[in-house]
Amino acid sequence: MKVIFLDIDGVLNCKTSRSRCGKYVGIDDDKLSILKKIADMTGAKFVLVSTWKSHWQKLQKDKFRQDTLANYLDKKFKSHGLEVYDKTSDSHNGVYFSRGESILDFIYRNKVTNYVILDDVQFDYDGCDLTDNLIKTDIAAGLTGENAARAIDILNKV
Repeated sequence: MKVIFLDIDGVLNCKTSRSRCGKYVGIDDDKLSILKKIADMTGAKFVLVSTWKSHWQKLQKDKFRQDTLANYLDKKFKSHGLEVYDKTSDSHNGVYFSRGESILDFIYRNKVTNYVILDDVQFDYDGCDLTDNLIKTDIAAGLTGENAARAIDILNKV
């Protein structure tokens, strides 16, 4: 399985974003169009690493537990023919993970054949040896066509 580990803020929105979800900055349609291109050209699934994941639920039977941001996220993705596949865990057996560790845990527990990380912050990706698969976006611009081309190349490597 190919995976896009996805942050939201600074990737699907940026400093000039006008979209809103209540008092929060929302998700830009033009960024979702770029994301859709990556998915269409690679067949990759989206796994949330963003703080937006905190109330997002994978199973339909649990969707009633979602907060406004999680419902908004699902609706915006659906409007572009996309869906979130899963989210990373914050802990396992009482051990709390950093963002990089949560990605490594997901890779370990799932049949991930190739992946990219779309994030605007470096976090601990160096220490987890994940930087070769990191596409660091600029918070001023968010996800760009250039970022997408690089993601497609990484995900489609044999």
